[in-house]
Amino acid sequence: MKDLTQTGNAVDAAGAKLAAARAALSRDGRPIYAPEEMQRREAEAEATFHATFRDAAAAAAAEITEAEAELRALDRAEADPLGGLVTADLARANTMATFVREDAEVLPLAALADRAEGAATGSDRAVMALLLRYGQRRLDGEMVQPGRGYSDDTTRLEAALNVLRARLFNHGDKRDALAARIEAAGQLGAHATTTQYIAARYGR
Repeated sequence: MKDLTQTGNAVDAAGAKLAAARAALSRDGRPIYAPEEMQRREAEAEATFHATFRDAAAAAAAEITEAEAELRALDRAEADPLGGLVTADLARANTMATFVREDAEVLPLAALADRAEGAATGSDRAVMALLLRYGQRRLDGEMVQPGRGYSDDTTRLEAALNVLRARLFNHGDKRDALAARIEAAGQLGAHATTTQYIAARYGR
């Protein structure tokens, strides 16, 4: 994929390039080509000018699509906390799954948050994965209950689950980088649109 910085530079230079191409069609204020050739070259310069903005919009959209796909891939990986465990941890998780699930279903939210916070400070990846899986289910269930919503306990539990997720997957830097790519691409698309509009509106 084309470097977005390079694409942004092309957008910024598009007006000057078009002006230079037009200036090259005359000398001392007089056309240097026959009318048909002048028309062809003028149309070619215009086409190149507008293609710069189309390319910028396409590059920005492609960058956003790619980064969003990578974010969804991270979401899919994190949706199954057990999927990233090594064999020994997975075997331990299998033996504990029923107990952790039952606790996650019936413990008061504050107690479940305590347990998740404790696991987040430890090194038992099997427990982390199980609490993340079943704690997230409990949290999701709480949030859709009529009259329920965010409370101190749900906020604590959500924060603890996020720490568990970070400990297990370490995707924070990747997510930040992808978010930055999406933001930069969006800014490029907006900049290209604005630059083209100003050029069309006020001349170039």
